[in-house]
Parts: sequence; structure tokens; C-alpha cells
Amino acid sequence: MANALRSLAAAIAVVAGSQPVKRGGTQSMSLNTRLDALKERHASLETRIFDEDHRPQPDAETLMRLKVEKLRLKEEMERLRTLVN
Repeated sequence: MANALRSLAAAIAVVAGSQPVKRGGTQSMSLNTRLDALKERHASLETRIFDEDHRPQPDAETLMRLKVEKLRLKEEMERLRTLVN
């Protein structure tokens, strides 16, 4: 359980550690680029969650870590969408 919590904390730190982005002409393009990268990562996590969940014996700790990371990415995408619009 301690390893799962460390992994979870590391995943949250990676997502939370993204730099704030300023509004502006060229900044908007980098926001869109960042948003696209987050969407790809989110889709990848969705696939990994599905695969893990459909194994004969899914690992509950792995599922929890992946779901939390997916949620953090979703929150980051929503934050960036408000900056782009």
C-alpha cells in the first residue's frame, strides 16, 4: 500500500507541476499544443484503465493510481480550456 501511495503522489506531482501559462497570441498556440498532449495522455490512460480492469485479476492499486491521474489530467484540460477561450 505504501508503494501505491508513493506512486500516486508522484503521478499527482507530475500533473500538478505543470507551469501556469499566460494568455496571448503565441501563448494560445502553446496552450492548444499542451491541451492536445493532455488529451492524448488522457486517452492512453483510459485504455490502460480498461485493460487493467478487464484482466483476470485486476490490481486495485494500479487502477486507483491510473484513475486519479486521469482525473488530474481532466482537471488540467478544463483549466487550459478556460484560458484558451
